[in-house]
Amino acid sequence: MKTLKINILAALTLTAALIAGCGQPAVTLPEVTKIVAPDYIPDADQHTAGNIDESVLPPVEVKRLSFLAAGDNVIHPCIYMDAERRAAAEKSEGLDVRDYDFKPMYADVADFIASFDLAFINQETLMAGEEFGYSGYPTFNSPRDLAYDLIELGFDIVNIANNHMCDKGTSGLKATVDFWKGLDVTMIGGYSDAEDYDTPRIIERDGIKLALIGYTEETNGIRLGKSELIVPYTKDEDIRRQVSAAKEIADLVIVSVHWGNENQNTPTKEQKRLAKLMSDSGADVIIGHHPHVLQPIEWIEADDGRQTLCIYSLGNLVSAMQYWQNMVGGFFTFEIVIMSDGSCYVDSPAFVPTAFYYGPSYFNSHIYFLDDYPEDMAKTHGTKNLYNSYASPDDMREYAEKILGDYISGQD
Repeated sequence: MKTLKINILAALTLTAALIAGCGQPAVTLPEVTKIVAPDYIPDADQHTAGNIDESVLPPVEVKRLSFLAAGDNVIHPCIYMDAERRAAAEKSEGLDVRDYDFKPMYADVADFIASFDLAFINQETLMAGEEFGYSGYPTFNSPRDLAYDLIELGFDIVNIANNHMCDKGTSGLKATVDFWKGLDVTMIGGYSDAEDYDTPRIIERDGIKLALIGYTEETNGIRLGKSELIVPYTKDEDIRRQVSAAKEIADLVIVSVHWGNENQNTPTKEQKRLAKLMSDSGADVIIGHHPHVLQPIEWIEADDGRQTLCIYSLGNLVSAMQYWQNMVGGFFTFEIVIMSDGSCYVDSPAFVPTAFYYGPSYFNSHIYFLDDYPEDMAKTHGTKNLYNSYASPDDMREYAEKILGDYISGQD
């Protein structure tokens, strides 16, 4: 097309030159109109030039949002005691720190977490306050200093719907819900009343809306007393109503769900059924947790042909559980691709495995990327105390790859 335009200009210029050379007055050439063939398709960078009917163009990618999800953050007593010891040592050096400092435990993964546009964590234990007494299994309550540290690390979304959310009764759950609602973070899974329960949490970024909903299969047989508080159990009617309603008002729906059997790497039939129900109802991503070990990632086809990305279990991020398999967790990552027409979709899912370490004395707790987990540390892991449960970093990687296959990725 460019050649055609040049030829026209050349012909007109030559004609003018001939006329002028014969002693005739010079003429003003008419403006040449750009010729566009019917099948002309402009480059993507002309999309916003203002001279093209964008309604006839295919949408193009304009932005990607990165999303990270971390698994069960289970704070056993040795872990918060470790944080207290670290804070005391820092105070003795003149540092201005809170009474519990959990951040050193996350130091090796902190930059990675902060590098994502959005970061989610399943906070397995209550933060009802010191007046409820700090405690571990079977009824957990953790220092609130942990919440401040998680936010400073870069977590934007915190889920509290899990089997331990009723550990301190109605008043303990209310105190936890009220506490999280007062912080600069999106909390899901804890609801003050029925209206709050039916209001999905919405995050708006770069012109798109993400809806977030949290559920749990059970609460270890503990039920709340008379209260307006809602525990978001995995009831079919609630899932259908809430997920479909969220899909009406949001561009992408992410569902967090606490489900399955502990220490089992294979999803149960009920997990599979619930995942399909969530997908059919409009979920775009399902983030699963509770088994305390890894479970697979898969794409689920909804009845309307959509694809839902589901990880059945992220495993533990932090825990002082007893088996080495409980020490293998990680970060589930994906990208949200935003298109020029305002639509979006999920792309590039991956899993970056981690190893959680605690020593023979149950202290010195620390999260390592599995790629960086030292062999000499693995040999001194506290899991050897009870069952001589030892695994090398290579054993852990082989285990993770067997479950998650090609989704396993490095942190770079």
